[in-house]
Amino acid sequence: MAQPTGVIAQIFGILAFVASVSSFQFRTYRRMMTVQTICAGLFLIHFYLLARSGQQDAMTGAALNGVCMIRNVLLILTEKTRTRKMTLILAVTFSVIVVIIGIRTWHSWASLLFIAAMVLNTAAFSIPDPDKVRTVILFAAPLACAYDALTGSVGGTVNEAVSFFSALIALRRGKKG
Repeated sequence: MAQPTGVIAQIFGILAFVASVSSFQFRTYRRMMTVQTICAGLFLIHFYLLARSGQQDAMTGAALNGVCMIRNVLLILTEKTRTRKMTLILAVTFSVIVVIIGIRTWHSWASLLFIAAMVLNTAAFSIPDPDKVRTVILFAAPLACAYDALTGSVGGTVNEAVSFFSALIALRRGKKG
């Protein structure tokens, strides 16, 4: 029988999946990033509950989603005033934070997959251009999908697979219209 914590964790993962996939369909950076911030919060809870139910590698997912929430809020707040230099500084700073926290929460090699995916996501979401974000997601999603499968994250695994195709469809839709 599944542990109640594990079942609740999977519910949060599915909610995060719905938020993530819908975010790529928004045309503005601000809306996409707002929904991505909600998604990161749901995944933070999801991975924390997975860690509590015995999946030790899931703590990396929880911690890095917390970093992503903070990163996203900062990126939303600076969207209109951010210079290229500031964008680069934010991307590098948050990538370094992701690596440091990823190493601190490290449990096995599976954590490397998520650390790499989150560094790519940080680079992607630092660029206030939805199409460029979607393009980088095409590279990050397979890494995160493998991590999610290894940590038992049903919502995360489905999310990354569907997000990959959602981003691809949105890119194709943008080129046609």
